[in-house]
Amino acid sequence: MATLLQDLRYAFRNLANARGFALVAALTLAIGIGANTAIFSIIDTILLRPLPYRNPGELVRLNETESAPGKYSFAEPDFVDWKTQDSTFQDMTLFAWPSDMNLAAGGRPEHVQALPTEANFFSLLGVTPLLGRAWAAGEDQKGKDDVVILSYGLWQSRFAGDPHAVGQSIELNARKRTIVGVMPASFRFPWKSQLWIPQVMDPKLYGGRGSHWANAIGRMKPGVSAKAAEADLKIIAARLEKQYPGPNEKVGAAVTPLRDDLVGDRRPTLFLMLGAVGVVLLIACANVANLLLSRALARQKEVAIRSALGASRVRLVRQLLTESLLLSLVGGALGLLLAWVGVSLFSKTKGYGLPEFSVVQVNGAVLAFTFALAIATGVLFGLFPALEMSRPDLHEELKGGAGSSISPGRRRRFTSHALVVAEIALSLMLLVSASLLLKDFAALRSLDIGVRRDGVWTAAVQLPEASYKTDRQKYDFSQTLMERARRVGGVDAVALSDHLPLEGGSNYYVKLRGQTGAMSNQLVERHSASPEYFRAMGVRLLQGRTFTPADIQTALEHDMRLNPIWEAGAQPPADLTNGMVFPCVINESMARFFWPNQNPLGKMFSQGGDNGPWKQVIGVVSDVRQWSLTHKPVPEAYDAFDGGSRLFLVLHTSLPPSSVTAEVRRALGQIDSTLPLYSVRSMDEVVGEQAEGQQFLSLLVGSFAALAALLAAIGIYGVLSYAVRQRTREIGIRMSLGASRGRVLGEVLREGMQLAVLGLAVGIAGAFAAGRVLARLLSEVKPGDPLIFAATAGLLAMVALIACYLPARRAARLDPMAALRYE
Repeated sequence: MATLLQDLRYAFRNLANARGFALVAALTLAIGIGANTAIFSIIDTILLRPLPYRNPGELVRLNETESAPGKYSFAEPDFVDWKTQDSTFQDMTLFAWPSDMNLAAGGRPEHVQALPTEANFFSLLGVTPLLGRAWAAGEDQKGKDDVVILSYGLWQSRFAGDPHAVGQSIELNARKRTIVGVMPASFRFPWKSQLWIPQVMDPKLYGGRGSHWANAIGRMKPGVSAKAAEADLKIIAARLEKQYPGPNEKVGAAVTPLRDDLVGDRRPTLFLMLGAVGVVLLIACANVANLLLSRALARQKEVAIRSALGASRVRLVRQLLTESLLLSLVGGALGLLLAWVGVSLFSKTKGYGLPEFSVVQVNGAVLAFTFALAIATGVLFGLFPALEMSRPDLHEELKGGAGSSISPGRRRRFTSHALVVAEIALSLMLLVSASLLLKDFAALRSLDIGVRRDGVWTAAVQLPEASYKTDRQKYDFSQTLMERARRVGGVDAVALSDHLPLEGGSNYYVKLRGQTGAMSNQLVERHSASPEYFRAMGVRLLQGRTFTPADIQTALEHDMRLNPIWEAGAQPPADLTNGMVFPCVINESMARFFWPNQNPLGKMFSQGGDNGPWKQVIGVVSDVRQWSLTHKPVPEAYDAFDGGSRLFLVLHTSLPPSSVTAEVRRALGQIDSTLPLYSVRSMDEVVGEQAEGQQFLSLLVGSFAALAALLAAIGIYGVLSYAVRQRTREIGIRMSLGASRGRVLGEVLREGMQLAVLGLAVGIAGAFAAGRVLARLLSEVKPGDPLIFAATAGLLAMVALIACYLPARRAARLDPMAALRYE
């Protein structure tokens, strides 16, 4: 310990005497370690840290499968059968999709997202509210469900963190509910829910077995694997298929560990981020190693004297490594501060395309990672310089003399040059990756999604069932809203829809009229739109016509007859449905798939039933991407929009969005002052939100790439600057013998650019390999894009040229007499 303390004191004095070197090296390491720590904190939260639930390894997501590929939501009767017949689960719980609701508390209406859940939802997860309680048994039954649990964020924003909020009443969709609990800030499951309400578990309200709308998670029994649980559920699904051959035909089971379900396909993104910061750290280490090699030349005599006085090589290496480790620990401390700032900014960022089921923070695991990384970094950049310095040529170093020429050994110069080549190669790999991501993001933002973006204003309104109970009330409201919106100046098209492009919807299987045999396994997207929707959105009419007011009235009359029957849990008689025909507009993908080489106008189909109600094709429009920017258009059918609980208002206008919003809010307030206008966006903003994940990733990797290029430039500059300083006397002699300044400039430039060209060659080969890995994250750009490779290589070559020119110019400007007197 005494020797260790002595080494530490000596290392501290040495670094204090070389404050410039220590500051540059520590800051370089801080950047690399800080970036790695910040990204590791994200990966720790998403991939490594246990989910914030009791025994999270037992939790799985449950899905049904169908004849179409993929995993699907539950039909509620199937869930009940799974829950009662299964033997591998402790429990299962059902929850719905988030519901748009209007919150009234204190007289100010606000839009919120509420998640309906079964009563055992919180107890199955094993989470405890911060305040109050979770659901009590039976609170998911009709008449006992007037309760609500708040998220931490809503509690803070709407109730200012009032500890007495529990017990207060609020209005959700014009219905009073009592607050019984507040969840902790760490609970964000699922989908950033703002509050939770009970999902009424009433067999009369389950809906048909073919209606897949619910979500479910389960807790397996201890020791049961996900594969074993899935095998057991598949047996139950097969039994149900035999019992209910129509709606349950080809309906199977899928079990996914909950973490895998939450993370989804984001793993490549996370590992790309980690790889990018790892490259930055490697470049930082190479830079510091080069600094140490350069500094080693000035300490050769010191090391030689210590060796001559009896210090063993092991002792010298230990002393030199102590200095490196001290330097890296200082860099680690600074890096931890940078990481803390980065994580704080990241936590406030919205739309970065990563799962948010817990809070990202710098915790004990992250601190341990930072400490271990600092130690490993110190060894990584300090070991080779220490080994080099611990083998001095005692005869040459102790002989000394003013006329001696200090020059590095061939091996040391080779190592220094190799480090620079590696820096340039790694920087090029990062620059190519960032450029590919940025180009892909730009391509996504400019992608033709089937609708126009300029001049399209959108917003949403949620009608509470308590105030708008009947189809006629909802229809009247929708007509009044469109009429008021048409009065806004500068608006030339007004429409309503049940959802917007790119944001998903629902779908169903199709039964063609007169079709015999099994249905196709192709799902058809369902979309409702008013007559002016296609004009407002710029969707092209290819055949036939779009909706008229008469079509809307026809749809309304049919729905007013059918909906009460379905809401009562019954099936309408075949003689009623078989005579009903709804007008319908389809997209070209649907026309091409179901009626190839035929005229689809006048064709009829139903949502899977043999007895209707039927939909008759009156028009064909161009394809629109409904699920995401990267999801290609699929068959889609548009119904006539005759009202609904959730309405998306779409305006085509020449006015600025802010003025349109104010006018529409005023008009909505005149119709019903209790309804908030929410999700106000232009169509261009809707597209932008879909590309935010790619934008965040490309900007993040781009920032790391720019940092890597800067560090590589500093590395080239440092090596050449030190080489010029080492060759000062040589350059002076050559210039005194007639060498021109241009020749000296050219030689130094040539030496630096040779390293740069070699680094670029190695980097291009590495970038091709990296592109193959990156291909999974690209949708519109090829990973081997030659333009990207040429542009990034040219950019980095220019950076290298500038870094080479500065020391080369200094060498060319040397005064021969001053150079000859050097040392």
